[in-house]
Amino acid sequence: QVSGNYSNRAGEVDIGVRVTMFKFCYLNKNEFEKYARGLFTVLCENMSQIAPTGNSWEEDFQFWSQAMREELQSEKRQIIMIIHKESEGIIGYFQYSVNEAIFMMEEIQIDQAYQGKYHIFRNLYGFIIENMEAGVKLVEAYANKRNSKSMGILRKLGLEIVGENKRGTSYLFRGNYVDMMKWFEER
Repeated sequence: QVSGNYSNRAGEVDIGVRVTMFKFCYLNKNEFEKYARGLFTVLCENMSQIAPTGNSWEEDFQFWSQAMREELQSEKRQIIMIIHKESEGIIGYFQYSVNEAIFMMEEIQIDQAYQGKYHIFRNLYGFIIENMEAGVKLVEAYANKRNSKSMGILRKLGLEIVGENKRGTSYLFRGNYVDMMKWFEER
């Protein structure tokens, strides 16, 4: 359940007429502990199919939450939570950072029951565009080589493969921020 103050930038914003059962809001980093299990639950359900670790839920949660605490120390890193209005439950999140002119899409996770439905993805990007810092020119994202769905989405956003990570498990995609905005406006 989500309650209390969970906004540290643009506030709680309801997006779009087609998505009346969801809202998007920035995670207040001081309240990470309050929402950590809900965020991780969505991640774990999705990643267990793509890249299972073989560890217990609790072991993976402890590892992830420690890493997230460290990552959230950066002012540039943000998490947008996707909240179901009726239940106030977390059904997804989007983690990103902005470093000078580069918008790095780090992670998007949506509960499997809501994937591809209710225009969540499109409206999330509307929220992002509405709240993006000025001066962003490029968009980057990594996609696991086994995740064809993510790679397809990144291509639709106008991003192209320009490299891979050091371990060779993910592709690095890059594109113009203007192209991502065009994709959103054309839909």
